[in-house]
Amino acid sequence: MRVTLKSARLILHLLVGLVLAGLIKIDRGSRLPRERMGTWWHRILLRILDVRLSTRGTAVAGSRVFVCNHISWLDIPVVGACEPVRFVSKAEIQHWPIAGWLANAAGTFYLRRGAGSTKQLIASIDAHLGHGTIVFFPEGTTTDGKTVLKFQPRLFACAIETGRAVQPVALRYGNAANGLVTAPFIGDDDMVSHLIRLIKNGPITAELIYCPPIDPAGYDRAGLAEAAHTAICTCIAPAAIGTAELPKRREQIAPTRSGFRGMV
Repeated sequence: MRVTLKSARLILHLLVGLVLAGLIKIDRGSRLPRERMGTWWHRILLRILDVRLSTRGTAVAGSRVFVCNHISWLDIPVVGACEPVRFVSKAEIQHWPIAGWLANAAGTFYLRRGAGSTKQLIASIDAHLGHGTIVFFPEGTTTDGKTVLKFQPRLFACAIETGRAVQPVALRYGNAANGLVTAPFIGDDDMVSHLIRLIKNGPITAELIYCPPIDPAGYDRAGLAEAAHTAICTCIAPAAIGTAELPKRREQIAPTRSGFRGMV
């Protein structure tokens, strides 16, 4: 009964999201506050899934670049529920059903493969950083949350080129009441099974820790990535400081239809 009722609420909420996405698409004058609409939608989603959000630290005022460790597709609504933000993602996600439609409506910035793509991305988000905040996951893939993979330095150019502060954000999840680890979205997980696992096993806590901001002045991309990695590891995985591994190559990562794994 619990799974059935919550599944019905989830489906209804997804339909609401698609309606909002449609409204945003036809809003040629960009009058709708898409980031604030996204924050509202993410908060309701967490409530439906019994994900209880806990925050520590202080978010820096004004526009900045958030970088987070990556454990699950849940990271997106967890961060998005805290304040209005826009995410950076791999370009192929924009063409996926449902996940892509919602990502497009949320104003996601897409990183395309090939030479010059990072420069194009920086140019496209520069105007947004004049008044807003962007989020990316520099591990490039999800983990079980017990460690933090080495950060890819590529997108840290966004902060260096625009002079915006980088605020590392550490994420971790508690176990369900029965002791099961339900939050990580890794390996052979698929979206439907993962959602059922979350709903079936009851509430979990998502902890978001704002680390002190980092001024990008004087850093190159690799140095800034390492500083952000150290800040996050200090909060949740001290043993990973200086010993982090690179993410597996793309062909070694299990494919997924969810649209959420591998956000950059």
